[in-house]
Amino acid sequence: KGNKKEDKKKGGSKKKEKALLRETEKRNAVMTAFSKYYEAEWGSERWPILLEALKRPVRHCIMINKYAQIDQVKAKLKDTLHDLIMLDFLSIPCYASKTCSRFPPPSKDSHEITDYYILDAGSVLATEALDIQPEDHVLDLCAAPGGKTLSILQRLDKQYGRLTSNEIASDRRRRLRQVIESYLPPDVLADVSTVVGRDG
Repeated sequence: KGNKKEDKKKGGSKKKEKALLRETEKRNAVMTAFSKYYEAEWGSERWPILLEALKRPVRHCIMINKYAQIDQVKAKLKDTLHDLIMLDFLSIPCYASKTCSRFPPPSKDSHEITDYYILDAGSVLATEALDIQPEDHVLDLCAAPGGKTLSILQRLDKQYGRLTSNEIASDRRRRLRQVIESYLPPDVLADVSTVVGRDG
């Protein structure tokens, strides 16, 4: 009986090893095809650099809401300020952690405006590349969940700028509205932001 149990254990172990080997081979084949495709797109010199960048952990940052009470935001972050660095390549105030530590969750200030938004720094950089001017009228497609939308709104003048955010999925559109409404004062919201759900 003892030998049979040992044989079963060995058999089970070999099956697991084979399954793991098949999974590894499959993953390697997918990665090879992935790299081959994008190497053809980006070139043999640039693609390895881009691939290494993709493998790095996502760097999150906090984007300060210009409509929040800034003094209250600073007071809230005072215990973590020593760990924060300003991302000076962005034109709106964003801070990252030197040690990749977690940020305190966003909260509402005394005027019921949410103080900051936590997002991937690359999302802010994407809107930076658009060179949005304060008086621009901007169309944001597939706008939910709202990080880039808020980044655009931080750049627009509340009197002259205008943002139309389009999201066809009703549940995502509802969430998008909630996000925008929690970050903008009602008078600014009415003048600057419109959320629609058009398709085509």
